Amino acid sequence: MLLVGSNVTLGQTRDNDEPTDNGKGVNYGKEIVEYWQVGVRIKAIGGVCSGFMCTIPIPNDWHDQEIKLEDEQLSPHIRAVKYRVMDHGVRQMVVSIPRVQPDAEAKALLTFEVRTKTILPPNDTTIFKKAKRVPREVKIHTNPSPYINNRSSNVRKKVKELVVDKENVWEEVKALYDFVHKDVGLTNTQKMVGSEATLREMKGIGEDKVNLFVALCRAHGIPCRIVWVRGHFYPEFFLHDDDDVGHWFPCEIVGTEDFGSYSKPRPILQRGDNIKVPEKKERQRFVAEFLKGKRSPGKPQVTFVRQKVAKPMPQ
Repeated sequence: MLLVGSNVTLGQTRDNDEPTDNGKGVNYGKEIVEYWQVGVRIKAIGGVCSGFMCTIPIPNDWHDQEIKLEDEQLSPHIRAVKYRVMDHGVRQMVVSIPRVQPDAEAKALLTFEVRTKTILPPNDTTIFKKAKRVPREVKIHTNPSPYINNRSSNVRKKVKELVVDKENVWEEVKALYDFVHKDVGLTNTQKMVGSEATLREMKGIGEDKVNLFVALCRAHGIPCRIVWVRGHFYPEFFLHDDDDVGHWFPCEIVGTEDFGSYSKPRPILQRGDNIKVPEKKERQRFVAEFLKGKRSPGKPQVTFVRQKVAKPMPQ
């Protein structure tokens, strides 16, 4: 078996659209510590199964999160485990399993310590402005993405209505936030309809309310992206300070008001909503697990693992 990566490397990198900490952006509060196990189990039922390649998203370091590999469980079936980093710092483990004998189980499981910080608001919100020149690596967060259409004429019209007479850019974004957070209703349906329909109907599921806020920000020339955390999601918007240094600011669209801050941190899974994945033709809103294998006599029983666990015991 070839294992590419270690407790130090793991293909690990911070995304190049992460903020520069010059003391003018967000502040940091207490952190939470959780242990998360991710990976795959494949059991061969009724015969040999072969030729598997699977990809599994794994946590990454961010300005508000640090991860450390605590434990790895790799069965002898595993030929190789490699790591790759895609758009916006989304990180995957790529597992190769050539053959699993009948009734045997192959597994590749990693357990991470995940430390995620509380985000507190900046000290002075009046210094922030739209970026005159959006950095190249941030520019993708100004474009339409799945279920988010910031080029809609209705979305642009609504932005103009909401930001009129506001004192500064921070207050303009706050007006967009207040509209979505307070005025757009929350529904129980499971179907996602996108930003345009949510604006038209003035209601939507939680994910669609986030879609609408992202669309409004982008229509106003402000980069915005979705952050995917354990069991939830929220947007971040991007502004420059008076030194022309860029910063990302989170807000809570579904739940208690939290603007320019995030007081209830959860482990961050991914950032971004327009991600190029080698195995997919279309860009992805969220990078899920992926598996392919060869036609075989047996039937594979596949279980992708993403679960909170207790702290691993020392070996």
